Formats: sequence, C-alpha cells, structure tokens
Amino acid sequence: MTRMKAFGVRPPEPRSARVLELPRPEPRPGEALVEVLEVGICGTDAEINEGLYGTAPQGEEFLILGHEILGRLESGELVVPMVRRGCLVCSHCRRGEQDMCGSGSFSERGIKGIHGGICAYIAEAPSMLIGVPAAARAHAVLLEPMSVVAKGIRHALLIQKRFQWEPRRALVVGGGPIGLLATLALRALGWEVVTAARKRGTSAKSAVVAAAGASYHSVGDASLLSLAEGGAAFDFIFEASGSAEAAFDSMHLLALNGVLCLTSITGGSALKTVPSDRLNRDLVLGNKVVFGVVNANRQDFVEGLAYFELIEKKWPGALGKLLTHRVGFDNAGALFDLQKTGIKTVFQVSRD
Repeated sequence: MTRMKAFGVRPPEPRSARVLELPRPEPRPGEALVEVLEVGICGTDAEINEGLYGTAPQGEEFLILGHEILGRLESGELVVPMVRRGCLVCSHCRRGEQDMCGSGSFSERGIKGIHGGICAYIAEAPSMLIGVPAAARAHAVLLEPMSVVAKGIRHALLIQKRFQWEPRRALVVGGGPIGLLATLALRALGWEVVTAARKRGTSAKSAVVAAAGASYHSVGDASLLSLAEGGAAFDFIFEASGSAEAAFDSMHLLALNGVLCLTSITGGSALKTVPSDRLNRDLVLGNKVVFGVVNANRQDFVEGLAYFELIEKKWPGALGKLLTHRVGFDNAGALFDLQKTGIKTVFQVSRD
C-alpha cells in the first residue's frame, strides 16, 4: 500500500496538529485522483486545531486539515474541489445547493467527516471539481474564499430585487483574506468602498485596499462606530471580521434600505449589551436586511473565477499580494504561528 505525507489533527484534542503518514487514497469507480499542489490556511483550520470543532471520517482517528485546495488532474487540468457534500435528502442538496442544506447532515472536506487536502493526493467525484484556467494558477488557491465573497454579493443582489436598488457605498468589515477579496470584488464592480480592519497605519493589508482605490479605516485608531459620526451610512456591508461585536456594531452603519451580509463564525460564549429596541426600530423603519452566508456552491465558485479575471484586469498582481507566507511539510510546525501574521498562509504540498 502506497503511503503519503499528510498534516492533520486528532479531533477534538487541542493542538494535536502533526505531520502524518497515511495510505494514499485509491479512487473508487467514478472518482478522479487529484494531486494536491497547495492549500490555503484560514481561521477555521486554526480553530479545529484548538479543538473547537472538527470531525474525523467515520472509523478514523485523524482528520487531514485543509479545505482551500488547489490540485491537478492526471490530464494536467487545474481544479479546486468544493468543500461541502450535501445530505442528498433535503431538496436543496438534491438541486446542487448543498451550501443551503436544510437537514444539517452534510459533510465538509477538511472540516467535518471528510479528509482535507494537506496531503499528496485526494480522490474526488468530478461533479465536486471546479476547473481552473491556467492563467489563474498564481492565485487559484484563493478560489474557495473568493466563492464565499461571490455568494454574499449574489445573495445581497437577489434579496434587493424586492425593489429598485441603487447601491453606491459599501463597507467591508475585516482585513483578512475574505475581507480583502470582498474589497477587490466590490471595487471591481465600481462601488465606493471603505474597508475597516484592526491594523494601524501602513501595512500589507492597507496597501491592497489603497491600490484598489478603496479607503482604509483602522479600528485601532478609531472605533468602527466612529464611521457614523459624520453621518456615514452604507448601502451594503460585508462583514468578515471574526468578531460578533463588530457584526452587531455594523448594524448601526446601514443606510436606509441597506443590506448587511454576515460571514464570521464566532465561537465562545461572550455576552454583549445591545440597544435592542433601537436596532429593531431601525431595521423595521429602514427596510434593512441582515443575513448570513456560509460555504458556497458551483455557481459561486464559477462567479469567483469571473471576479478573479475582472480584478486582475484592473489591478494586475493584486490577488497574488494576498499570499504572504508559505510553509511545507519540513516546517509545518510553524503553520499556525504564521497564520496569525500577514494575510494568507499557503501550505505548499507539491514542489511543482
């Protein structure tokens, strides 16, 4: 039996991440063998390593990490696997909308019940693979987070078909990879954008924002709510801060008829006092909408590729600037320390 290196955890044991040697997967009939090239690392991976969640495949001790996967088929075609597998029971999953699963009995590669991609090979059903053009090779590992951005924008536009919506100003809350991808996508659509993040002064994050013609607001210098002091309000808010406090504060910054898209998954049990009467009144009288988005389906991955093309035409090389650190099996122990710095850390699986 051929074996391969992998990087995984023993859920729910905290800080159990390590390099492993596991059997190389053998594709079942109808599956394709995918050589993994690289994998993006995000906060979800870090939280799984902290034991906050994550489920190994049934009957197995370890879960291989990594859901932001870029791979290659034997034909040479570049592919990105979708993350969520549907329950095959609810109507949403049967229609290919597994991201909207109505039963909760889904599985997710590298997160819940299916091994991730920090390993040499995965076996995958072709229906779960998104083909990637060679021109996008340098930044294709960002497609999974880009698909979440694409879904958030798409759903906001669908919601606002309830009337003639003419949005002009957007606020992106959070300067991580998803927040910066949202900034680039919304600027590529021609919107005026303010991006609020923790970093003070000049940083790699603020440079990406400025290069796209957006404004950078440091919440280290002035609170998020200070944006409202001059009467500022936003037609669309894309929240990707990882902070429930920021998510609730964002509600106060919505313009009349505005939409707030929440993407942060916050753990813990922190309490926050909120002006519930005022929020309820403002949401009702202002025809405002707050909705959440998680994961994505094929349409959003395909639209993510379209955003890539649009962004690269306007600001060549902008997407590559989000990839700030790389690690491999030889220095895998530094992974989560690096993940806390820079913008996006990539696990380089193949030496290609």
